[in-house]
Amino acid sequence: MGKIRHIAITAEDPFVTAELFKRALGLEEISRGDSDLAREVYLTDGYINLAIVCWKRTKETPNPYPDGYGLDHFGVHVEDLGEAEARARKAGAVSQPPPPVDLSKLSGNTLYFEKKLELAGVKFDLSGHGWATKREK
Repeated sequence: MGKIRHIAITAEDPFVTAELFKRALGLEEISRGDSDLAREVYLTDGYINLAIVCWKRTKETPNPYPDGYGLDHFGVHVEDLGEAEARARKAGAVSQPPPPVDLSKLSGNTLYFEKKLELAGVKFDLSGHGWATKREK
């Protein structure tokens, strides 16, 4: 059985949003970034991670949030990635390319599935290795 270990939300200012969650919920910051593609902060409660992301507007994506901000996707840690992928496809999920961020730490072991009406418009990803729950050193 897969276990939810990661939730990603979008926000206009992920740094301000992260400070609110850190103060209000006691979450710990494990990393942050500000690249040409996005500003992001990654928080954890030691069990589930919360990614807060704001994709930057570009010529290719002048409005990356046509539906507004909020839940982007959730991530599920699975024991057997191949088996979980087959099960998701059999259930009707359709794979999509990964987001345009540095995924080098994920070792190519994460699959992304696009939203479909049958899935209530929510995206999810599957990971065979999980996500970090401690600050990078």
